[in-house]
Amino acid sequence: MRILLLSLFSFFVVSYSYSQSLTVNDSIITVKGRAIDTNATIGFYNIMVVNKTAGKGIFGDYTGNFEISVKKGDLIAVSVVGYQTVYFSFKDHAYKPVYDITIYLKLREVSSDVVEVTPLKTLEELQEERASIAKREVPKVTVENAFTSPITALYVAFSKREKTKRLVADMEYQDQQDDIVREILRIYVHNDIINLNEDDFTEFINFLNLNDEFLRTATDYELITYIKAKYEHFIRIKEGY
Repeated sequence: MRILLLSLFSFFVVSYSYSQSLTVNDSIITVKGRAIDTNATIGFYNIMVVNKTAGKGIFGDYTGNFEISVKKGDLIAVSVVGYQTVYFSFKDHAYKPVYDITIYLKLREVSSDVVEVTPLKTLEELQEERASIAKREVPKVTVENAFTSPITALYVAFSKREKTKRLVADMEYQDQQDDIVREILRIYVHNDIINLNEDDFTEFINFLNLNDEFLRTATDYELITYIKAKYEHFIRIKEGY
């Protein structure tokens, strides 16, 4: 019987303490705070204090000061653009009607890949580059070297290494053309001649299938006319017409 009474007493004590805790944490308190950057003296025109529990927020003033009324158990977040968000709650603190706090802000660490920004080339520069496109010379089998050195001629004609050299030269030549066309497309997009996302450049370049002789010798007007017509065709296909 004594053990039963002790158990009941303990249960009532715990229940009472828990209910008191809930009551206290539901009490309205006022938080007066200030957010500061320890490395610089600046004004925080964009400081925001958000009650995450209630889903409501306020803005602080330009000095970093703020005042907000919340329930004692609410989770509060202080957010400033460019800084790490700070969270706090007074749930486990002794009850007071007003709390004064100082928030020490830390700059947000941002890492990114190095981005190289290059200016657009002029049409004149690209015209010179178009005219100078040339494939790298690689050894070829001719009637002359077949007679003078049959072994060398056979090697050049059938060697995997020499075939690879010719393949690489062809790929380099194609890359030259693609790079120039890509620069031309950037200029056209910049000047609203076409409206093409750069992510679609490779697909559009393949669709253009530009003849290397035309790319080298065409005037700017001929090139614009051709690419503009192909662009309209490309867009109609992309849109399903």
